Amino acid sequence: MKTSNFDLNNAYRFLYPRLTIIVTSGTITEPSGLTIAWSTPLSVDPPLIGVLITKKRFSYNVISKTKAFVVNIPHIKLKKGTHHIGQISGREEPDKLHNAGFTLEKSTKVIAPRLKECKINMECKLVDIVNTGDHDLFIGEVVELIVDSEVVDDWAIDLTKFQPIYWRKSKTRKEVYQLFLPTEEENRE
Repeated sequence: MKTSNFDLNNAYRFLYPRLTIIVTSGTITEPSGLTIAWSTPLSVDPPLIGVLITKKRFSYNVISKTKAFVVNIPHIKLKKGTHHIGQISGREEPDKLHNAGFTLEKSTKVIAPRLKECKINMECKLVDIVNTGDHDLFIGEVVELIVDSEVVDDWAIDLTKFQPIYWRKSKTRKEVYQLFLPTEEENRE
């Protein structure tokens, strides 16, 4: 039975689980990073990606100042480090990316570093910041896309070779999900 007894401010919860990304910014010597689940493609031409960040996050000001960020897509084996990055502010732990087990790499088109362990990196030039309420939408133009050829098929991510992290928050715990693929037999049903 369907019901409408929900607080409308909780509507976003029904969009979970969401793909988890690590957004890096700053420089290779003074990096910043945050784990987020609120990201979305915005345009194919030009290639635009949106990430939503609240003003209280350390990375908010870093990206605003440097006008660049990198979207790094971690795989399920990186869930512990990905979780660590999302749990502590760069104000409190400036070296949190390294402490979480990640290696910084110099990006080719933007000042923000990318994460070596992530098989997919999207270097983005900041195009605009749009206030959307308690989070602001950072619109980035993808100026470089680095993808490990081992994890793609002829169109996009091959989910048999690369398992992204999906995140869901609940009242009592934070949960990390692995996407389980149907077998060929289940696909035929």
